[in-house]
Amino acid sequence: MPQRKLEGRPKYTGMHKYVNAEAGFAIWVPSDWYQYDLEEGRLGVIYSPYPDDINTCFYVEKQKLAFSVRPKDFDILQKGFLEGIQQLPEVEIIKHEESVGPAGVILLDARYTFVEDGVRRKRWTRVSYWGNGQLTMIAQGATEEEFDYWEPMFYNTMMTMEL
Repeated sequence: MPQRKLEGRPKYTGMHKYVNAEAGFAIWVPSDWYQYDLEEGRLGVIYSPYPDDINTCFYVEKQKLAFSVRPKDFDILQKGFLEGIQQLPEVEIIKHEESVGPAGVILLDARYTFVEDGVRRKRWTRVSYWGNGQLTMIAQGATEEEFDYWEPMFYNTMMTMEL
């Protein structure tokens, strides 16, 4: 992975609304980021500021579950979410939050670092459940420094998701 020179703050040149009508969601992403489609049959997308590297990226995917999730499922979902993250090599969870919101929407959110291919990466994962829907959003930096640099744009995309 090339060492990138990251100075100042990233600059917005515009925003693009990615709409996945089949999955029923939309996100706003920087207009100059590169789009990578998921495999056939998967409802989502990956965006990266780089044309040749998706280790720094924003990923979103919606899945239709074979069952409906209800607020009473909160404890088991929370446990599984954290156990899944803890399976990553040399993981350090920075913070995590979980909640049950209006209409029984369950939100699981965590920021953490882990080692992959000898590099410490930083990731923010947010998973929402409602009815039989699951929406997973992941913002990842190829390094902790990359994540911190792109975090304002990651934050904007996380917070402007539309269902």
